[in-house]
Amino acid sequence: MEQQSSWPVETRRFFSNEFKLRMVELASRPDANVAQIARDNGLNDNLLFKWLRLWQREGRISRRLPATLTPQLKASLLPVELIPDTVQQESQVPVMAEPSPLNATACRVAFRHGEMTLENPSPELLTILIRELTGRTAT
Repeated sequence: MEQQSSWPVETRRFFSNEFKLRMVELASRPDANVAQIARDNGLNDNLLFKWLRLWQREGRISRRLPATLTPQLKASLLPVELIPDTVQQESQVPVMAEPSPLNATACRVAFRHGEMTLENPSPELLTILIRELTGRTAT
C-alpha cells in the first residue's frame, strides 16, 4: 500500500556556469544589492552569497570546476609607479633631487583592462592592496 505524503516534492534546480558567473559579476559591482539581484533572478539570497564567496575565496563558481587561479600561477611582482607630489608653493624654489619613495603621494597599479591610482594611500591600504592582488592571506 502506497502512502501519499503531504510534503511538497521539489526537484533540485541546476544552474549553468555561465548563469552563475553572470550573477557573480552583477553581485560584485560596487553598488550591487546582492539580495535584490538574487530575488530578481529567482534565486535564494544565500545561494548567490555562496557563489560570491566561493568566487572571491577560490576563484571558481562551482566546487565541481577547477579553480581559475591554479597553484602553477604563483604570485609575481606587480608593476608599481610612485608619483611625487608636483604641487609647489610659489615661494619655493624647485629642487631637482631624486624623489624619495617615502614621500610618494600616489600609487598607480596597471591592470590588463585599465589602471587604478590611489592618492595619498596609507601604508595599511597599500598592504591590503598588495595582499589582495597577490592572493595572500593576512598573517
